[in-house]
Amino acid sequence: MGAHVEPQQIPKGALIAAGFLMAWSILFAFVATKTDFGATRLDPAAPVETLSITFKDLADGSIGITDAAKQRTIDVLEPGKNGFVRVVMRGMALGRAVNGVGADVPFKLSKLEDGRLVLADPTTGKLVTLEAFGSNNLAAFEDIFNKGRQQQ
Repeated sequence: MGAHVEPQQIPKGALIAAGFLMAWSILFAFVATKTDFGATRLDPAAPVETLSITFKDLADGSIGITDAAKQRTIDVLEPGKNGFVRVVMRGMALGRAVNGVGADVPFKLSKLEDGRLVLADPTTGKLVTLEAFGSNNLAAFEDIFNKGRQQQ
């Protein structure tokens, strides 16, 4: 029949080294999490202009975006379009649901001094720097921001 093949043994030194490497990685991750060692932070820029907006699911599957200060509709996103805005909004809403916060508290869409556009949730402290997701995705929120500014 076939030749008998002896199972290969992993050298004891290699197993010890692998265990040490795993333990070191876990320890380093724990220390970095607790002390922010190795963390990269952007210095916060002050907002130049801010819109307070709310998102509302509409009966036809659209999403209504409202200027919370003036109670005016900024935009209506049709079903199947503006997927990035929907994903960001759903992610922020999930964070609120976990914290027991409703949809009535507005989000803050802000243009910062350095030109960045950010969406912030004052109830959870979550901040999304929108240009991090590419120019096409940023353009969707810039469109909302610009439409809101035009109504002021």
